[in-house]
Amino acid sequence: MMANDCLYVLWEYNKIVLMVLIYVDDMAIAGKGIPGVVPFKQNLSKDFEIPDLGELKFILSILVTRDRSNCLIYLNQSAYITQVLVRFGMSDAKPVSTSLAVKHGLSTSQSLSSEIEQNEYSSFSGGIHYLSLVGSLLYATQTHPDIQFSVNLIA
Repeated sequence: MMANDCLYVLWEYNKIVLMVLIYVDDMAIAGKGIPGVVPFKQNLSKDFEIPDLGELKFILSILVTRDRSNCLIYLNQSAYITQVLVRFGMSDAKPVSTSLAVKHGLSTSQSLSSEIEQNEYSSFSGGIHYLSLVGSLLYATQTHPDIQFSVNLIA
């Protein structure tokens, strides 16, 4: 059964047996124990050349850390966020306790009004566009839901 465009889930007796996450040429396989995962990988390798990189540690700019004793998985995008800050010339930015004040004060009157202003601000930092920044921030909301409201507002 397909759970979304990239995640496939195999259910047996109302329990998840296997999950396969695929995005372009990256794939992660998860299952309850090795007995469920190994046969799937063996069958897949009959038709496709797939390198086995072992336990998942990094996928799609997300660091994956496991705490097996407490059955927890942590997702971390700090390296990605650092790259975004450098890319957009904000590596010296200081953290704040909230990403946007409750009364943010943004309004359409702050929008670029003239064509000259729009051309000046359409790109910055060597031609990187505002939409690239917003897209980068949208991707970061996967592990930072605390910035979701702010990012959606500026989007």
